[in-house]
Order: sequence, then structure tokens, then C-alpha cells
Amino acid sequence: MNKTFEIKINGKKYKASSDDTILSVAKKNSLEIPTLCHHPDLAPNASCRLCLVEIKKAQKSDVVTSCNTFVSEEMEIKLDTPKVKSARKINLEMLLSDHIKKCGECNWQDNCELKKLAHEFGIKESRFPERRRRYKIDSKTPSILWDSAKCIECGNCASSCSEIAGLSNIGSKYRGHSIIFGPKGGKSFSQTDCVFCGQCILRCPSGSLQEKSEIDGVEKLLSNKKNQILVAEFAPSTRYSIGELFGIPPGKNLELKLVSALKELGFDYVFDINFGADITTVEEAAELIERLQVKNDQPMFTACCPAWVRYVETFHHDLIPNLTTTKSPAHCLAPVVKSYFAKKINTRPSKIKIVEIMPCVAKKYEAKLPEMRLGHRLEVDFALTVREAAKILKNKKIDLPNLADGQFDSPLAEYSGAAAIYGSSGGVMESALRTVVAKLCNCDLPKLEFRDVRGMEGIKEASVDIDGEILEVAVVSGLKNAGKLLADMKSGIKRYDYVEVMACPGGCLGGGGQPIPTTPEIRAKRSAAYYSDDAEKKIRRAHENQDIIKMYSGLDTKPLGPKALKLFHRKFKIRQPKLKGKK
Repeated sequence: MNKTFEIKINGKKYKASSDDTILSVAKKNSLEIPTLCHHPDLAPNASCRLCLVEIKKAQKSDVVTSCNTFVSEEMEIKLDTPKVKSARKINLEMLLSDHIKKCGECNWQDNCELKKLAHEFGIKESRFPERRRRYKIDSKTPSILWDSAKCIECGNCASSCSEIAGLSNIGSKYRGHSIIFGPKGGKSFSQTDCVFCGQCILRCPSGSLQEKSEIDGVEKLLSNKKNQILVAEFAPSTRYSIGELFGIPPGKNLELKLVSALKELGFDYVFDINFGADITTVEEAAELIERLQVKNDQPMFTACCPAWVRYVETFHHDLIPNLTTTKSPAHCLAPVVKSYFAKKINTRPSKIKIVEIMPCVAKKYEAKLPEMRLGHRLEVDFALTVREAAKILKNKKIDLPNLADGQFDSPLAEYSGAAAIYGSSGGVMESALRTVVAKLCNCDLPKLEFRDVRGMEGIKEASVDIDGEILEVAVVSGLKNAGKLLADMKSGIKRYDYVEVMACPGGCLGGGGQPIPTTPEIRAKRSAAYYSDDAEKKIRRAHENQDIIKMYSGLDTKPLGPKALKLFHRKFKIRQPKLKGKK
């Protein structure tokens, strides 16, 4: 039973409960305790040992790690005693001896806690010898770069893979007198069952794990156009988070400033993947209605998330027919740009190069898939994370927050409120339900909002009444939660008609390509902004978007029509697991 009481920290009384750790009480009260390995999404492992504090017990004092020490009644805690400071400094020096400093392209470049603590403790050089100079770099996957020379042995990557993805692709291995965390077997992530969700990257405090950068390729493209037409497109989530990398609070919509920034970089056209989200919604809604009518391959699962699709292709071959064949928004927009738009500007599709800016590292993998091609050409030529896009802007001295607003290029500019919520868990489903209910309901005011599928919970369930027919739906974020739901479905405990799955906590707003740090509080602020923008849109259903209606007419097709199936739908592939482990 949870009990409330008072404790003393540095001689001052604070309220606490038996569920609190010393670190959590300190954070609630804005008291500073240094830490590198602690992350609110993960169980504490006390590996960095920087969060040491001193507690008084009877006639003696003990130094303990605050992240995993629970408080008790009348506990007295001191945060910065000489004994604590000395121990922290030694532990920090040991961590620095593990970490070969390669700061130039690091995700933590602007807010590196390791560098900040070294400065605070007055450490310029560790007294311990560097131990990792000859360790390997793995860049064999399209999404993840692993630089083992930067690992500080915190284990956050392995915990993320296990606790969030429910997988076991990352392990520890002793090398001499140190431990290294990396792909199971110590070889390459390409030899594991990694689904490229990038959650390990978000929680790596040392930059040992990063996205595989495409900055050089994009900058080369911009500096040497060669009569090419350069198109940038960015995801629903990107606009609400990129500002964080320029000192702006989470949730601020910078879409029009980002348009200006991309034009200043040299892109000829900038399109909004929200337009692609409306295409995905219209196609997916039509597909769901068809499946409900013929009672075939149910439940239908979303397929917007490439990490989730790879998970199904690897571990649940029997569910491949249940995936919607509708492509993700980026890959619905790209073929429109290289067909419908190319025709409008009287140019060959081969001259158009598309760079997408995404909250996800799995999108790099998705862009390279043979299934995502127009003929022999890639639909998307480069996939950047939000972090990479910010680095390019900073490299070019472009001050994003202070730019004048730009405008998306026509005729692919308009988007509905349904598209605005795509980046939050439940957004894809709610968008589709708005269209499905409007198409099937014999009423003047079909339901518009489906609040039961919103929120940050890992598993959400709802029942949707469509003229007396009940549609059972579920929304999942985090692949470990997906594994739980699938187990319940296969055992017969649960039954659904439609299921949305996103690999990352909270959906794309918690994606592996988002700004670091990404915490539960930051995810909640990003999400709130999506629904606020949706509520302000005049058009809130995808099928009512006039630019979408004109596009279908211009392509001489309709949802699920022959040309729509060619442009907006895909096939899947059976993949064999490479490791024996959890799924």
C-alpha cells in the first residue's frame, strides 16, 4: 500500500511516498542530482553511478545510488557531501575513459550531459587510459550506426530493446576488462532481428548509437543540382518537434517557417506529408469498408509504421494478409509528386529528387525497400530524421525560429484535421474512422471525434457504433505492447475489427528520429498540439479535402481503383528470424 510521509534532503523536509525513489523526489522538487543512465521510460539500472547520495542510517552513513533506492520514513539524505562528490568524480572519469570523444556529428552535440558534467567536475582529461580506440563501427543497416568506441556501458540500449520493443537484439559482451553493449553476437545489426525503431538511439546518452546519416548525400544534392528538381516533404510530427533543437518548447508548430528554411536551402518545391496522410486515410478507409463487407482478413492492421511491418514480416507471418496494403503517407505522397505533379510541371519523373524529413529512423529502411519503387526508381531518394534536418539548417546558419513564414507549394498543399493528428498514437485510426463512419452512417451529423483511441497509454480499446453495427478497435504503441495484444488475440481472449500499431511509445511523436531527449512529458506536449491544430481546421475529414478530390480526378482514378492500387498500395515479404529471442 502506498504511504505518504516526510523525508529530509539537505536538512529540509519534503513530502514523499513509499513508491518514490530518492531521485524522483529530488526531480519533483527541482533538486539537482547528476545522472547519465537514468531515463523515465526505463527501469533504473544504476549503471553510471553518478546519482550517488549519502543517507543517514542509525549511527552511520551510506552512499547509495538514488535512482533505485526507495525512500522510507524519516530518511535523511545529503546530496553533495565531500564523500559523494569524490565518488561521483571518480565514476565520471571512468566513464570518460570508456568514451572516445567524437563530438562533431553526435546527437548530443548541443546538450551533451557527459560534456556538461565533465566541465562541472573540472575534468579535462581522465586519469584512466582510453580503452576503446580500436573498437568497431557498424553501418551495415540503412537506419542505424553503432560506434562501439563511444559506449559508456550504461545498458540503456539493451533495456530499450527489451522493455519497449519486446525484442532481444542488443546484448552485453566482455572485452578484456570492460563490457560492450551492441548487437547480439557482437557483429552487426544487419545480422539481428532489429526492426529499426530507433528507440535505443533515443536513450543512448553517449552517441554510441545514432541514425545512419544521409546529411552528406543531401548537401551534395543541394550543392550540385545538375538540372534536377529538388523536392522536400516533411511528416506531420516534424513540424511540432524540430523547434526543440532551436530552443523552442515542444509542440510549437513551425511548419511554415520550415517551408521557408527548406526553400532557403535550395529546394525547388516543398510539400506536406499531411497531404499524403489524407491519401492514406482515404485508401485505408476504403479498404477497411471492403473488408468489413466481405468479412475477409480481419482484423485489419495499419501499416504506416515500417518497424511494425518488419516485425510482422519477421515474427507473425500468419498476420501478413491482415496488414492494410495502403502505403504510409510519405510513400503515398511521393508517387503523386513523381506522376501527377511531374505532369503538371511538364517534367520527367526521373528529374525529380525527393528528400523526406521524418521522426523515424525506420523510414530510411522503408525508403530503400524494393516494394517502394516507381518502376525501377526509388519513390523517396533520401530520408532524413528531424535531428539531421536541424543539423543541415545549423550547418548553413539558418535560424529557423526567426524566419518569415513560407507557403507549401500547390496543388498538394491542403490537408485536413485528420492528417494533423497522424503523428500521435490513435491518430491514424481516428482519421480512418472519421471517413468510414461518414461513408457508412445514415445520419446527418456522423461522429467526428473518437477520443477513446487518443492518449499515451500503450494499449487502448474502443467500440464504435455505426448504425447499430459495433466495430471493435484497438490502438497500440510500443512493440512490446503489440506482442501482448497479439498473444491475447491468438488465444481468443480478444477480438477486434481494426487495429493500429506504432512501434514507438506515443506513436511517431516518440519516434527514434525525434529530438533528444524525448520523455513522457515531452511526448504529451507534442501530442496536445496535434489535436489543437486539428480542432482549428475547417476540413477535418480526409475525403472532404478538395485538393485530394482534384488529385484523384487528375489521375483518373478513385480509392482502390486500378491506378490508385498501383500508386498507393504495396506488397509484403516473409522474413525469417535471425536470432532466437523474445518477440
